[in-house]
Amino acid sequence: MSSPRKPREAATTRAAQALETRRRILAAAADLFAEHEYGDVQVGEIAARAGVAHGLPFHYFGSKHNLYLQVMHETAEQMRVSFTPSDDANPGSQLRAALAAHLRYLAHHRGLARRLILGGRATDPAAREVFEAARWDALKAAAQFLGLDAENAALKLMGRAAVAALDEATVQWLDSEHDFTVEVMVEALLQLIVSAVRSASVIDPTIETSAALDLLVDSAAQPARSQDQPVEP
Repeated sequence: MSSPRKPREAATTRAAQALETRRRILAAAADLFAEHEYGDVQVGEIAARAGVAHGLPFHYFGSKHNLYLQVMHETAEQMRVSFTPSDDANPGSQLRAALAAHLRYLAHHRGLARRLILGGRATDPAAREVFEAARWDALKAAAQFLGLDAENAALKLMGRAAVAALDEATVQWLDSEHDFTVEVMVEALLQLIVSAVRSASVIDPTIETSAALDLLVDSAAQPARSQDQPVEP
């Protein structure tokens, strides 16, 4: 006859079960918010898709809005991780790898990308704040790759413009009938970044951009794969 579990073991089991329930609720909510407008999603639908009792989303998150914001936070964190530098010592290669990882993440989460990441930032002020913070983190990471001052006003201005252009290009890529590969898109996005850096130096001629542009141009000069290959996951 097996002995009863110790209180600490029982508490650990309960904590693990609670963590799994919370994860399932978040995953179900992310799917539904990606598929439908916020106002059209009911908490009961989230609970049903997660396979949990109706009241558990409220128990863990307090309200539908709090759950929605948590989905935003989780998604922004996943995007931040996708933009984490690789161990490659070459900054240009790091930026290329970060862009490729970012595009692959979005290609794997198309519904979420269109509605939450690329299309839904302005629908909720708190949600927009989450994604604005994520965008600024991405800009700072890119500046770090290139040895640029992320706090420079001209670089901030053109960096934000570049992010908007990259977002729009990515939306068009996700919806495109053409099979542009991740590699081809990275080449195109690098050219947008090159233009942004050059434009910043027009606004503020004191910025030293030659080293960054050399890294970008050298990186963008690497041959891309044929664009008739299918989009890689």
